[in-house]
Amino acid sequence: MTSKGFAFAGAAALVVGLLTPIVTLPFLGTVNLFNNGTNLVALVLLALAAIGAGLALKDREADAIWPGAAAAAVLIYYFLKLQYTLSQMRESMTKSLEGNPFAGVAQTAMSSVQLQWGWIVLALGAGLLVYAGLTAKKAVGAGLFSVEDRAAKGVAAASVIALVFAVGWDWIGRTRAPAAPASALSNTTMPSTASAGVAGTSASQPSAEEAAYIRQNLRLYDLTSKYYDSMLDGRVPGVDFKIKNNGNRTLTEVKVRVVFYDSDDKPIAEEEYFPVLVSEYSLGDSKPLRPNYIWQNERDKFYSAKSVPTEWKEGKVTASIVSVEFGPNS
Repeated sequence: MTSKGFAFAGAAALVVGLLTPIVTLPFLGTVNLFNNGTNLVALVLLALAAIGAGLALKDREADAIWPGAAAAAVLIYYFLKLQYTLSQMRESMTKSLEGNPFAGVAQTAMSSVQLQWGWIVLALGAGLLVYAGLTAKKAVGAGLFSVEDRAAKGVAAASVIALVFAVGWDWIGRTRAPAAPASALSNTTMPSTASAGVAGTSASQPSAEEAAYIRQNLRLYDLTSKYYDSMLDGRVPGVDFKIKNNGNRTLTEVKVRVVFYDSDDKPIAEEEYFPVLVSEYSLGDSKPLRPNYIWQNERDKFYSAKSVPTEWKEGKVTASIVSVEFGPNS
């Protein structure tokens, strides 16, 4: 394969890698870097891939070393950030849940976090762009990071700016995000029924103020439950729903419990989900649920319930909001 072919392959692999799973998280399932176009780091990588492909089209694959190196640096930063985030989550949970009878459940959930094969695809994309630039430079006897003309200088400058912008912007967003307590890390139809009523064990009951807000101001609706087709897991039980905040306070956490029933209308399993979870440790898009706002899943997304037994009668679930946390100054 020629250096031009390596450049095209690298750009393509980088784009595909943005859509592949990079980590599996409890209650959220697999997460990719692109995150429906809301992750700025992913958009920068997409731009770098486009620059690499454009250089190959113009027979300037030697300059592809710059967007490739910038993409590699962004990926290294994001990978290290992911590792740090997971480490902080485990440490915070261990300290905050010490002595809690449900600490073991949360720790088991955290142990299910796994890095996924998307990192290999992303690394391959960046590596191929760098390799294309190196082979092209070697063919003409140019220096490793030499910039022979104005166009090459422009590509190098744009790549460096993209790198600094991605890391800087992500870091600013990270330092400004409000911290969430460790309770946010806890685990988490008859025809499907939805409720904003309060349910839960005595160890996880919301305060009287939170319980009143749930009953009076939150609406969980459009609940559906069925077997979904998942690209990675095949056919799995799943649920989907919407939540509207009819009150006047901003919520930084909403926990929903879904109970699954068999054909005799007896409960056989349950799952808990955090559709709203604002945290400095969030890996994806984390937005508060403001007054009059409606939360819903991304298009074609759902909450999986892979541990639900086969005795579940498809469509039979109930869902209820079991706890919330108010945002600061709300």
